[in-house]
Amino acid sequence: MPNLFEVKKQALSPLKFLACLLLLNITTNGCLPALALDDRQAEISAIEKQLKKDIEADKTSELEPVKRQLDALIATKGEAQLFLLRADVKYRMYDLKGAISDYDQAIALQPKSAKAYMQRGTANCIGENYEAALSDFNTAISLGENSADVYRSRGGAEEQLGKKAEAIADLTKALSLEKDKERQWQEKLMRARCHFAIKQFEQAIKDTSDVIALVAQIPEDAAVDAYKVRGSSYFFAAKYSEAVADLSLAMKGLEGKAKAGSLVLRSVCYSKLNDKAKAEADMEEAKALGFPQRQSQ
Repeated sequence: MPNLFEVKKQALSPLKFLACLLLLNITTNGCLPALALDDRQAEISAIEKQLKKDIEADKTSELEPVKRQLDALIATKGEAQLFLLRADVKYRMYDLKGAISDYDQAIALQPKSAKAYMQRGTANCIGENYEAALSDFNTAISLGENSADVYRSRGGAEEQLGKKAEAIADLTKALSLEKDKERQWQEKLMRARCHFAIKQFEQAIKDTSDVIALVAQIPEDAAVDAYKVRGSSYFFAAKYSEAVADLSLAMKGLEGKAKAGSLVLRSVCYSKLNDKAKAEADMEEAKALGFPQRQSQ
């Protein structure tokens, strides 16, 4: 879920559950003809089938015509699966409020839909409503959802809420369920951050080392995060040479206060390694980037 909790400025992609829908034929006046029940279900099925294909192909297209078709279908008879489809379209169109409203409608019509709770939980995470997201993921699991996605997503919400131990347990569960071994770096990177937060530095080093072993296959921002977490963990584990190497790699992708924080850690490492000149240079650069100064006594 980019893991889920690092993609909120983008359309979802670790966790990406939406792509473009099939552009069906529209009559010249923009209205759908009246459909018999079988024809209606056939059209809904066609949309769902094409959605799956488009997700697999990572295909994009204009979604507004599809949304209008779903609007027309819902106007004649609102059904849970239609609200779910339209919610996905709105989500992809960056209408988060509209998407959540449609997920609400789908849940009202089909309160036992684990999928609806799962998807609403993801939307709530993107909207930074982590308590609501956690509640949705809990409900999805209670209704039988048992996938790597739901445990990874719940772990992400727990991480944001400061529930690090719970997040570690869920991310470990997600790893055990993850069928695509090439995606396990997401859970391991999230789990490493949680281990670091509760001062379990050796565990954080182990998880990030697994992620870094795949550095050529993962997004650049994920690699930067992995080097930063492992470098910081090495620092607190008093492994200063290793910390310098990782923090130096992380800083190639950092800027502003994030870079300043890593510069401060590297400066202390250099001091511990008796390289005064480099320590001073790093501290000066950190100050220039806005590293806070201590108030004079």
